[in-house]
Amino acid sequence: MSEKKPKTPKRLRRTATIGELVERSMAPMVQKRGFANSELLMRWATIVGAPFDRGVVPDKLNWPREMANNPHVGAVLTVRVDPVYALAFTHETETIKASINRYFGFYLIDKIKPSRRPFVPNLQDEAKPRLRKLSEGEELDIASQVEGIEDEGLRDALTKLGRGLKGRD
Repeated sequence: MSEKKPKTPKRLRRTATIGELVERSMAPMVQKRGFANSELLMRWATIVGAPFDRGVVPDKLNWPREMANNPHVGAVLTVRVDPVYALAFTHETETIKASINRYFGFYLIDKIKPSRRPFVPNLQDEAKPRLRKLSEGEELDIASQVEGIEDEGLRDALTKLGRGLKGRD
């Protein structure tokens, strides 16, 4: 029996940005969900705007089978909706659909429907550490450590870093 060798990644003959490398690594997962690329996922907050940038998340893009016969048929976008935004979302689906199609410059989305899968909120805001108020002695200690730095921007940045490190709970 012949064993399949693991597929080695294609090498680039140039330097690549982190965003480009992330895009390439995410491509199989994104394509599995029906998206040609991750543009809609990455630019969702810009495309739909507040309040739907946090309360609605694109989940899957379903392309119709009769697309070969009619090129003017759009896809069905399935989104996960936070229950708080569900009613407003049902009223604004046409506006959201129009903004997505306008962003891409062609008729991409024909219909938007909510998913039955549960909405998972973005927890980035809760991941930020809470900083306590520093005592006067701690402030003086930080100031004494950075007083010899001539560059004002660097001194301010290091002061802010010192406050962040000492103020963590």
